[in-house]
Amino acid sequence: MLMKTRITTIGSGLLLAALALTSAHAQDKAAKLVTRDQLRVCMNSESDLASRRQALDARNKKNGEEAAAIRAEAEELTEESKRADERPLGRDRFERHVRAHNARVAAAKTGVEALRADLEALNKSLVAHNEQCGGISYLPEDKEAILKEREAAKK
Repeated sequence: MLMKTRITTIGSGLLLAALALTSAHAQDKAAKLVTRDQLRVCMNSESDLASRRQALDARNKKNGEEAAAIRAEAEELTEESKRADERPLGRDRFERHVRAHNARVAAAKTGVEALRADLEALNKSLVAHNEQCGGISYLPEDKEAILKEREAAKK
């Protein structure tokens, strides 16, 4: 019993030390005042990441719609399979539909895999952005100047 208490006490102490170190590290980052150019880089990175995320969300929505359409088509093929042998040339027609359906499934699977890879790349970029730009401080006039530059560039 005494051994378990010591292990628990040591474990709690190590946990508290790790939390204190993490907190101290976060405070170090918060104290980092950046220049206007560094702030511009962070703001551009943030905008780029937001645009990429929106594009990936749109692709994800299209993939979901395609998956729903594929499921509906699969149900139709199930029904068609039951009727295929009743009609002349019905089996050939059914097999053509199955091949087209399988090609559609393969294309959708490729699209999902590409989306997954792009999401992983986005997540890595977000981590890098957060390491570089998370917890920075800047002068409010620097941010205002950058926002004015962006507005002028839009015109």
